[in-house]
Amino acid sequence: MDQTKLSVWEKNYTFLFISRLIKISADCFAFNSILWFLIFDGKGAIGTSLLLAVTFLPEAFLAPVTGPLVKRSALKFWMYFSDLTRAAVVITIPICYLNGFSPMWFVLGLMIIHSATGATYNPASITLIPQIVNENLIQKANAILQSSSEIIRLGAVTLCGVLLTFIGPATTLVFSFIFYIISGLFVLCIKYTIIRNQSQSKSLAQRGTYFARLKRGFTLVKNHKILYPLAIYCIFMNLAASPWEALSAVYVAEDLNGTPFIHSLLKATTAGGAFLLGFILAKVKINRYGLLFITAGILEGAAYFIAGLNTFLPLVFLAAFAFGAAISSINVPEFTIIQTSVEGDDQPQVFAVIHMITNLSLPLGAIACGYAAKTLGAGSVIAIGGFIEIIAGIGILIFTQLAKARQSDLVKEKEASANM
Repeated sequence: MDQTKLSVWEKNYTFLFISRLIKISADCFAFNSILWFLIFDGKGAIGTSLLLAVTFLPEAFLAPVTGPLVKRSALKFWMYFSDLTRAAVVITIPICYLNGFSPMWFVLGLMIIHSATGATYNPASITLIPQIVNENLIQKANAILQSSSEIIRLGAVTLCGVLLTFIGPATTLVFSFIFYIISGLFVLCIKYTIIRNQSQSKSLAQRGTYFARLKRGFTLVKNHKILYPLAIYCIFMNLAASPWEALSAVYVAEDLNGTPFIHSLLKATTAGGAFLLGFILAKVKINRYGLLFITAGILEGAAYFIAGLNTFLPLVFLAAFAFGAAISSINVPEFTIIQTSVEGDDQPQVFAVIHMITNLSLPLGAIACGYAAKTLGAGSVIAIGGFIEIIAGIGILIFTQLAKARQSDLVKEKEASANM
């Protein structure tokens, strides 16, 4: 078939697209509703800090453990199971609250379950894309989802804020419940067929037990000439991002003498940058994903460095736009590299391993930069994070094969990893 006649907007991708956007809205409603639920219930800083921890850590720790269970034949099941479980969690909280039972340990315990289900949903959804989209359109499919997700996330946070003001957190959680149910229904509408050649079937049979598949995920990442440096740089990226994520509100208030409205505008500017670059990547075909990945990381580091050292507000907004642009320029090639250079049945486990390695560095970095900011100031810590990302990017660029890898190299790595 002529490539010009191919379209990413086939029925199955459309169902996945709608499901993902609705699920993102549900996640935003759930997190912000529970955040303000804890604040209004008098739990304060301790409650919100613990909420951040239980939102990220369970998913990061469990992803490699559940990865071997996420097989290509059951991707829909794991995605639907995740939506259904999260729906049950978010509806339980308002029901118990209305009956006079809402201790913090109970709410946070439910949020641990909420986070843990992401350990299966995210690897499954990433692996599903190559099953329902032509291989020449994988980059475009990822870019569309990335750019659209940022805009939907911004809109969902805004709408959730309005609802929280007028109807309160408990009632707002009902909307999250409805969104999760609708997302799950769209997942069930997706149809796909797995086609394996003889060598793939043989290699799949050789993977053996659960523990063999668990070990295989780590081994693949370690021995992969492209994914290993990618995973290493992801660690430095998240360490560099943690000061901005943790301290941006403090930086705006104390160093820039800004208001919460200014902070919201910075978030909106970041979302705009992510949308624009995602839109461009949906139109332009990239051959060297690794080079784009590293370049985006270095530019993101430069943006952090500039924002941290300068209190000139227009320059900070320009840096915020660069953050957003880097988000799409990092996530799209990362997903595409995994989908292109790893055999389908290994993709959930490989994604889970990289997700765990990189996501653990974000909360750890946030804790460290919180203490450092007391001595050095928020702006200086943000700038140091950016400097680290720049130096790490230059090192990855010079000393690894990530930047040199082309589409043909990804295919070769896929064949090599399948027989590993």
